[in-house]
Amino acid sequence: MKLKTSAVSLFAIAAIFAQCFLINAAGQSDQKKDEKKKKTEPFKVERITQGMGLYNFGPVSPDGKSLLLIAQKPDQAPNLYLMNLADLSIRPPLTALRWGVTDPAWSPDGLSVAFAGMDENGTFSEVYTLELKSGKMRRLTSNSFADKQPVFAPDGKRLFYTTDESPLPDAAFGILHIAVVSTSGGKGEYFTDDETSSIMSGVTSDGKSLLLVKVNEDSGRHSLWQYGFDGKPQRDLTERKFARILRYIPRNDFIVLCAQEEAEQQESIYILDLKTREVRPLPAWDSAMRSPTLSPDGRLIAFTSPAETGFQLYVYDISSGQIQQLTYKGFNNYSPVFIANDRIVFGSDRDREKEIYSLSLSAPVEDEKKKK
Repeated sequence: MKLKTSAVSLFAIAAIFAQCFLINAAGQSDQKKDEKKKKTEPFKVERITQGMGLYNFGPVSPDGKSLLLIAQKPDQAPNLYLMNLADLSIRPPLTALRWGVTDPAWSPDGLSVAFAGMDENGTFSEVYTLELKSGKMRRLTSNSFADKQPVFAPDGKRLFYTTDESPLPDAAFGILHIAVVSTSGGKGEYFTDDETSSIMSGVTSDGKSLLLVKVNEDSGRHSLWQYGFDGKPQRDLTERKFARILRYIPRNDFIVLCAQEEAEQQESIYILDLKTREVRPLPAWDSAMRSPTLSPDGRLIAFTSPAETGFQLYVYDISSGQIQQLTYKGFNNYSPVFIANDRIVFGSDRDREKEIYSLSLSAPVEDEKKKK
């Protein structure tokens, strides 16, 4: 009788364990389904290139019809291309410099572009301009120094750029500073003439002044300054808040910054109010925020940030203060650019190779399923 009772007890215990296992398995299955459902991308994403090898996106043209990009095809240097935003078609390469190009910028009339590049004879980057209609390319600087980050003056007659050329004759290298050169040619001249390093020039949205980043020689901290086109400083916009300023996007009443408050911290995104000079970060975020891009109407900021499967694309709504994850596929999503208020193009390895993709914020995935 005891053996029989013990056997019944063992069977009962085994049944309980089996039931618990099944419940747990069902729960895990439901959880996986929920996780899978949560990781469904909310908006339609389309691949628009094959074998492009996107390196980086440049800016949208002044008329909003074209986009500059740098792509690196197999066994070739990264060179400059132009994308037609009406149909997302891409023209043959605009440049064929042996060691590649970087830092493309539009002229105010959209008829020319400037960039930094190196030809077969170069060991340092030089500043070039290219007329899009004629294909005529002009090298504006020629020296044994690194010239980069060109930007056109609002009148299109001058180019500002970052260089380490020293103003002293026969000097090896000087501090990084902003120089200016005529687009018709000639010798580049100092624009910032103080002893503090200056980099990353850019024109304000109203075209009335120049922005640049100064680097404190003692602490190495960065600050964003506003200058007149006469070379005179007007105001320090951020003072010593940032250890590094990596990128900025000017608007009429605010500037979006990608920066680090301390050198050991990850980069984050901030909004600088130009009236109050108040700098506020985007909502608390535990990971790096990189490559911000601003929608044409100034309402949305898209950026990349690490997720479970690598860098993914996110969007921040300035009015609501909400952040939404846009992509879940691929290990490296990078270089997003708004080409319309509701459309972003970006680079990704979501299909293994680095290609260009388009994401439509006006085409939710649920709506696409209903159409089918």
